[in-house]
Amino acid sequence: MKLKKSEDAEAAESAERRSKRKRHIVNIRILIIVWGIVLALVAAAFIVSQASADFAKSATFPLVNIVISFASFVATSFFSISIFNHNAVVRDMNIEIKKNNDDVNARAEAFRTLQFIASNYTIVDFVDYMLMYEESDRYVNKLKSTKDFTFYMREDDVKTDDILEHFEDYRCVTVKIPIAIVEGRTIGKIKLARFKFVKDEKDHRFVSCGGPTAALILFNEDDKRSEIVVNLIMKKSSEFYKPRAVNPFLKIKVNLTMQSLLGVAVSGWIELYFTNPLKLDKDGVNKYKINSSQFEVSGLPVLLHGINSG
Repeated sequence: MKLKKSEDAEAAESAERRSKRKRHIVNIRILIIVWGIVLALVAAAFIVSQASADFAKSATFPLVNIVISFASFVATSFFSISIFNHNAVVRDMNIEIKKNNDDVNARAEAFRTLQFIASNYTIVDFVDYMLMYEESDRYVNKLKSTKDFTFYMREDDVKTDDILEHFEDYRCVTVKIPIAIVEGRTIGKIKLARFKFVKDEKDHRFVSCGGPTAALILFNEDDKRSEIVVNLIMKKSSEFYKPRAVNPFLKIKVNLTMQSLLGVAVSGWIELYFTNPLKLDKDGVNKYKINSSQFEVSGLPVLLHGINSG
């Protein structure tokens, strides 16, 4: 902060020196004009005083008229040029003053924005457990009819067009994880960019079907906490998930963007690690206890245009 103030003070002093130098140049030009007018008048007075009574009839009279006219022209020209230069200097000074004011206002606005961002960001973590189960046929049929992939991610070797053309060859799996606000304000929305599951030393990657996938945020009345819900689309032949069977995972890595209610977004990676035993409920739900998690911010918080932006 001290360095910033020093730079601002130095810039102000430099602008003041330039202004003084311009005013000094204008003063010199005015002095030149004044001396030119004085010399012209002295020359005219000297010539008139040396003239005889019949000076108008003499041969030098036209020469005197020429000298006086030229002196008047030179003085008038100098005066006009001086006014022009003075106006130009004033204009440049006004432009410089306005520019300095704009810079000051821009810095003040940037500082206010940084203060707002620093006070209104959100960072979350996934806690306790993760649930994974086949999605309800009701939602699968709705996806088939609406073709709305807002809350869906596809396996990276799957094409969205192929899903629409051969819907019966694909399976939808729901992932539900409780979230906790680690730091900052109330969460407004979460966008998911990539999912990576590690199973049997093999990576299974999921990406959005077009633009960042929105995670549905639900409030669980039983646990009194919020949960994110996202759906994964894969081929039925995929080794990633087997219905009504134990599907062990070593860890998952999630690339996401957290946005507070006031529109401040933070992007980063969350890695979740699991340990056995995992639980398979009677209704076929895989339940994974989260042993530990790591969070890494990939960029500084940014202020979006609005809550519905990004």
